[in-house]
Amino acid sequence: MLNIISNIPEAVKIYKLLNPLGSEENTPTKFVGGCVRDLILGHKIKDIDLATSFPPQKIVKILENENIKINIKAINFGVVTAYINNYLFEITTLRKDFLQDGRYAKIEFTKDWKLDSQRRDFTINAIYCELNTKSNESFQLFDPHNGKEDLINGKIKFIKNAKTSINEDYVRALRYLRFFYSYSNYEHDPYVLEQIFENKNNIKNLSQNRLKTELKKIIIINPKLKIEKNLLIKDFFSYIYPDFNSIANLNG
Repeated sequence: MLNIISNIPEAVKIYKLLNPLGSEENTPTKFVGGCVRDLILGHKIKDIDLATSFPPQKIVKILENENIKINIKAINFGVVTAYINNYLFEITTLRKDFLQDGRYAKIEFTKDWKLDSQRRDFTINAIYCELNTKSNESFQLFDPHNGKEDLINGKIKFIKNAKTSINEDYVRALRYLRFFYSYSNYEHDPYVLEQIFENKNNIKNLSQNRLKTELKKIIIINPKLKIEKNLLIKDFFSYIYPDFNSIANLNG
């Protein structure tokens, strides 16, 4: 399998900076999320996220020493965003989430990769990747929830059960639909749909900006939901987004 991430010099630069020689861990920073899914499927790399055991302040120091533009508005959640040329890199310190109420969570940083994976939403979103930057064909996955197999087979599986996961973070209902349209080879799981519909009021009460952002991502994948035949999901979208059929309304 071709290591297409290594074909992006900016990604290699960030990866090397955040995996310095002499670190306590062999690889304190790994790629995660969409770029790893694209790597596995052989798709063009779009979003590039990394997870790291380094605390946010150390990430900032490393990047500032290299005069790399950064954004630290989400640093309290362990997120530092870096910009090199036309690429955006979201770098997140390993963490565990607790006291989640569907909208907010308290966090605690950790160095435990398995613990970080358990706070993520879907198995296909908890696949971490280490690179051999000297070879375009060499990389290693850390895949504690068998996400690669689910991705290849087109299964969208919550790491926890759907009820627990959605109650922890209501946005996960919308992310489920986005990943379903992107990767699924199966029909909707009735239990998952039940949990989504039961939480429709909680989901509708999320910020309009958050709702609009998720809808934009869904429509890019499945314009106007033309292929959605499930009446429950149609009713759900009509309730959450009364005017979702008008893409023009998303531009405001």
